Amino acid sequence: MKIANLKSLKDLNKKAILNLVRYQGPLSRAEIANITELSATTVSSVVREFIEEGVLEEIGEGVSRGGRKPVLLRFNPNSFWVIGVEIEGNFIAAALMNLDLAIVKKIKKNLPDSSEFGVIREVASLVKGLTRSSANEEVLGIGIAITGLVEEGVVKRSVNLGWKNVPLRDLLEREIPDIPIYVDNIGKVGVLGEKHAGNGLKKENFIYVRVGTGISANFIFGGQLYRGSKGYAGEFGHMTLEPEGPLCHCGNRGCLEALASGWAIAERMKKIALSDKKCKIWEIVENETAITAKTVEEAARAGDEAALQIYREAGYYLGVGIANLVHLYNPELIVVGGGVSRAEELLMKPLLESLQSRLLDELKDSVRVVPTILGDDENLIGAGALVVEKVLQ
Repeated sequence: MKIANLKSLKDLNKKAILNLVRYQGPLSRAEIANITELSATTVSSVVREFIEEGVLEEIGEGVSRGGRKPVLLRFNPNSFWVIGVEIEGNFIAAALMNLDLAIVKKIKKNLPDSSEFGVIREVASLVKGLTRSSANEEVLGIGIAITGLVEEGVVKRSVNLGWKNVPLRDLLEREIPDIPIYVDNIGKVGVLGEKHAGNGLKKENFIYVRVGTGISANFIFGGQLYRGSKGYAGEFGHMTLEPEGPLCHCGNRGCLEALASGWAIAERMKKIALSDKKCKIWEIVENETAITAKTVEEAARAGDEAALQIYREAGYYLGVGIANLVHLYNPELIVVGGGVSRAEELLMKPLLESLQSRLLDELKDSVRVVPTILGDDENLIGAGALVVEKVLQ
């Protein structure tokens, strides 16, 4: 059984050495000392601890530059595990991952009871299922990705779940007392997933735009997650684009979320379909409650002009919003994720066209806008990245 010293990894020297080998290894002890400017004694002591824990491993000799050949060290991602949990309005999922955020086991199920007690019960059950073959000492932490506004482990508001001021972390710690638990907004864990395992790997300044039921934008500036004064930064979906536009859930009109989110796409199609019984969407669904952004995508791929136009307009408005982000922050990269991004070229083509038509000439070649490479697991990977960020960074 491993001694889980990494759970309380607070020594900055240890973190510096671990992350150096993780991202730049294999390295020798001498190279680590040279790069970090730590003494050889300090490096040797920390490396010895990490080898005993299995986090670093010796892999053989490197090239000699005079004298004995150095022993090379590399990071062992399978030394400990993290758990990521994704909580949406109608389902819950959890995954066991190594420290490189590679998923080794995943469970997903419907969420019939979305009350805080129903969710806590399901999370505890999923964690138990994932850790059945592992000792708790091998799990560094549990990351929770949840829709809504989160502050210090408290879900201040989640429209999808109907929650207000739920102390989720404290409630979960009563059920799972032996493993550290971290809770954050689903968009913020999304940007961490991109930072540690996606397009944002080794990028210092980038933005993750999540287009799902809602819309958010989250930021990595100088290699660090930007949260804002209370942790609520990123409510990009409530940027007003059409002051007299459709009513948003927040009570305002013309928010980006009311124009381009998965919810908005579905609502547009419902209005069109109810007035046109020849619309192709009726070949896909039996009633209006089954109309979602995904079924609208299916209709668009089947050639339905109304569905195609809905996606063109959603892409157009997203392009306008993202142009504002580029002009404000000048990022090197913007990653587009969330369920609606799975529509790929149906969304991305009009988005990029709209974006390019609005950018200053000097900025047109300064930013790449790409879909996430993490696919349907992006929120689970992001939740795992939340643990890695808290413990290792």
